[in-house]
Amino acid sequence: MLKFFLCGVTRVVVMVLVTLVMIGSASMAVAAEPKLDDDWHITLVPYLWLPSVNGKMRINVPEGASNDFNLSSSNYLDNLKFAALLTMELEKGNWSVLTDFMYVNFSESNRPVTFPALPNGGLFTSANTGFKSFLFEGGPAYALYRTPSARLDFLAGVRYLALDTDASLNFPPVNFTTRSFSYNKDLVDPIIAVKGRFELGKGWFVPYYFDGGGFGINNEWSWQAYGAIGYHFSQLFSMTLGYRHLQYDFDNDKLLKDFYLSGAMLGFVFRF
Repeated sequence: MLKFFLCGVTRVVVMVLVTLVMIGSASMAVAAEPKLDDDWHITLVPYLWLPSVNGKMRINVPEGASNDFNLSSSNYLDNLKFAALLTMELEKGNWSVLTDFMYVNFSESNRPVTFPALPNGGLFTSANTGFKSFLFEGGPAYALYRTPSARLDFLAGVRYLALDTDASLNFPPVNFTTRSFSYNKDLVDPIIAVKGRFELGKGWFVPYYFDGGGFGINNEWSWQAYGAIGYHFSQLFSMTLGYRHLQYDFDNDKLLKDFYLSGAMLGFVFRF
């Protein structure tokens, strides 16, 4: 039922995408880049991001096994329960304020898990996993370089991350009981970032973003990178297609060693 529903959602998204492209195409004779001015502007970017979600966990496993195993989603749509993703930017002249909101919720049952360090070729078992993440980040930015063809902004802000993960390992082939683990954490970290875009002409442009955060304050480090190719259908509407990677690395004796979300991203850019 979930797979059928998500397939239906995917078809609706494609229809909306085609409609937006038709509207944007009909509203222009020649692709128009945004004009350089000092007026107030607001940019809204609802986006689709279908990343692979990977992580390593510190767990107590039977003697002879590795303490780490990987949890990944090879089929995102099959395991996705809900997602909401939106970027908003308020801009005036060289100054801007950027915010990004993301919530994802997915789970997976009977995922194969391997402990290769065990005798006799290792242990092959399964796990039930769940992952919920709420991310809010943003802050003020100032344009260090700003021309009609290129822009480079420096941003200083915060990133809030709420994690809720759980896993249960099943050991039916041997005399081990089911092991259950959970991890819940709220993190508020400072971030510094550079962002901007290059206008390539004839409507084409390249947006980019890179940040680093955490800096060991909560015994963790994080970084994020994004790059894309975009096209201005009009002064109002653009689209971008790119790749985004967000990674956290944790220290000390926490259950979660690290995790990252990485994958293609499609953005619908509305600038007023």
